[in-house]
Amino acid sequence: MAAGTNLIPFPDPVRARSSSAESTGTPFEAGKKKGPEFTTFVQDLAFRTTLPGGQGGTTGPRLTQEELYPARQAFSLAHLTALRLLKLAVGRSQRALSAAANGEIVEADTEIQKLQVLLPELFCCRILGDGFGTVVNATICAFEFLSGDTPSIEQIRTFNRVFQFLREKPFLGTDEADSQVELLEAAQLNPYPAELTDFLSSDESLR
Repeated sequence: MAAGTNLIPFPDPVRARSSSAESTGTPFEAGKKKGPEFTTFVQDLAFRTTLPGGQGGTTGPRLTQEELYPARQAFSLAHLTALRLLKLAVGRSQRALSAAANGEIVEADTEIQKLQVLLPELFCCRILGDGFGTVVNATICAFEFLSGDTPSIEQIRTFNRVFQFLREKPFLGTDEADSQVELLEAAQLNPYPAELTDFLSSDESLR
């Protein structure tokens, strides 16, 4: 007597459908319309594909557009524009950093001025999210705080890090945006609007 087992035999779908067709006396002949049993089996194979190396495989359920691109603005015009501008910002801040490290102050200042020109257009891409707008606005305020002076090497390095982070993660959250603002503060830059700073200063003097 065979040993007990918990395995339940599962019929082969091809054999089961062939047997069904033979029992009804309707074999599959070339040039003739197939019955509903065969049609259903073909639909079951709709997701069968060919894997690399010629091996057959079966794909899972198809992903929806929302699952493929969870961020609503992904690859929109604003997103592509922001990526282009951030690539320029990273490059110019890197060149300014190299020039400043070599003592070429004029070249470093020129690259910084070219970098500042990008920021207003970059701020127009804030539709990507509140975090994106917060960081870009903080960099604009930080440059205004410098009042035209060339930033130090450490400050240029901080700008470069912020733009690199924003390029890699434009759909950042509020907490991540706050961490980038804190980086600017740590580099002795003021990432807040001058009006807010003046207001807080006057309020403090009244106490």
